[in-house]
Amino acid sequence: MKKDGKKRVWFLLIFCTAVFAAFLVRLYWMQFTMADHYAKKLEQASQTSYTVRIPAARGSIVDRSGTALVQDATVYDLALCVPAPPDTEMAQTLQTLKELDLGGKDVETQLAAFCSAVSAGELPLAENLTQAQCQSLLAAGLPQSGAVRLTARGTRTAVDGTLAPQLLGGVGAMSAEQWAQKKAQGLAMDESIGQWGLEAAWEDALRGRAGSLKVTVDRSSGGRTETIQSTPQAGDTLHLYLDADLQRTLRSALQRQIETLQATKPEGKGKEACAGAAVVVDVQTGGVLAAVSLPDYDLASWRQNYAALATAQGAPLVNRVLNGQYAPGSAFKPAVAASALAAGIITPQSTVNCGGRYTYYAGYQPRCLQLGHRGAVSMVTALRHSCNIYFYDVGRRLGVDTFSATAQQLGLGAPCGTELPETTGRLTWSTDENYQAGLALMAAIGQGNTSVSPLQLAAYAGALARDGQRPALHFAQSITDTAGNITWQAQPDVLAQAPGGAAVFAPIREGMAQMAQTLRTLRESPIPLACKTGSPQLAGTLADGTHYTNSVLIGYGPVQQPRFAAAVVIEYGGGGSNAAPVLRAAADWFAAAGMA
Repeated sequence: MKKDGKKRVWFLLIFCTAVFAAFLVRLYWMQFTMADHYAKKLEQASQTSYTVRIPAARGSIVDRSGTALVQDATVYDLALCVPAPPDTEMAQTLQTLKELDLGGKDVETQLAAFCSAVSAGELPLAENLTQAQCQSLLAAGLPQSGAVRLTARGTRTAVDGTLAPQLLGGVGAMSAEQWAQKKAQGLAMDESIGQWGLEAAWEDALRGRAGSLKVTVDRSSGGRTETIQSTPQAGDTLHLYLDADLQRTLRSALQRQIETLQATKPEGKGKEACAGAAVVVDVQTGGVLAAVSLPDYDLASWRQNYAALATAQGAPLVNRVLNGQYAPGSAFKPAVAASALAAGIITPQSTVNCGGRYTYYAGYQPRCLQLGHRGAVSMVTALRHSCNIYFYDVGRRLGVDTFSATAQQLGLGAPCGTELPETTGRLTWSTDENYQAGLALMAAIGQGNTSVSPLQLAAYAGALARDGQRPALHFAQSITDTAGNITWQAQPDVLAQAPGGAAVFAPIREGMAQMAQTLRTLRESPIPLACKTGSPQLAGTLADGTHYTNSVLIGYGPVQQPRFAAAVVIEYGGGGSNAAPVLRAAADWFAAAGMA
């Protein structure tokens, strides 16, 4: 029994020793081996963190010489840091903000709601602080103490808001539908994106990539540490073919001519002129050098004035260059001539007798004004003096579908190839529901069902200057990254080639050059010009039944080696010659710039 008792005592002693040793080992492991681990766990339990978005600058839009048209201006937004950092008191911070008239009257209510939702973060208080407000905050020491954060961001600013507002476009907050599409790209819900114009077309290139800042807050002390997780990356720069100086020149010329017509012309002859568009393109590259749509507005104030602009007479929000629809009138005649020459229906020497009335149809006999011509008229003379009878007859013999197809090859009723949405317009076809023989006669002089945009008219003028070769038009010339490297560049492209080449288009160009000589404004130009006018009738009439007309003009110069082509439309502008001063202004600019 005694031996058994001793065994039990020894067993118990050994067991207790083993348990105690295991306890000591565990204690050592916890206190020394795992000390850092548990210290970190404790630290994490006493901390919270949040992420602050660092806005990225949007890329600038510049003209062909690098002059900024639209760029980001730096503004500052104010946020309250929660909880209050060490050595600051929330009550004192709020009092200071009230004294500086920042944060609003109900900042305490906002703060209470914010704190009930998150344990740490930054409560937005104000946007677009003025320089004086920022200086007041700094003088009070709030940003330096960490009580508030001033965040720099860019706000879109047009250098000259009236330069080309419909073309340049603007940025704005995303709609729910846009957010659903853009969130996968990492955009924040409250980010602004390009909403129309070039800002929208080149959104992916212009938009920068936001960075992020991780803020870790000690729950007990309010101390903060900040770690940059990613740096913001500014957007790329969009370089346009547009020349800011030519754009201003063309805008002033069009505005001045509209005002001149209103002041000097009788009713029905231009007095009612109210709106218009003018376009100049580089014949060789297809670059759009100027694109004016009037009336327009100021990009600096469009948000405040949007309601008035949306209902304003003249529809200033509409980009007439791309989306205006106008009958070209007699400016269409070169397309008919090209089609007929290519088809062998006529030769440059073929004549049609102009007696003032086209008598082929007994029940429909449209007239010709016979301005400077009568009797046997050749194609060159018909273009020079815009003889309707000649083109009634040639158009009838050719067929509406044939000359409309040629007009389309030359750019009318066809997309221009730009990066912006445009209205395609329409031509007159034998399949039209309202088609009848008389409609073909009207279509041959650019009326009927035909309606095209000023941009298409400019493309058409360029194609005539290039013997029927129509280049794609471009607003954007290139894109460069923040280091100045070219990441994209527009390439000249031919969209169509009307048949015949110089054999067809040389006599047409001669007729257009002769027409320019009949207009004193263009005859005295420092650059030899070629043109074709149009005076398409509108539905409205004067008391005597005379129709109002638009003023339409296409042209190019210099005649022998064309450098630029242009189109001008003045709504209710009267005769096509009334648009000539606008083309002359473009020619004067090219001459002064030594670019012709």
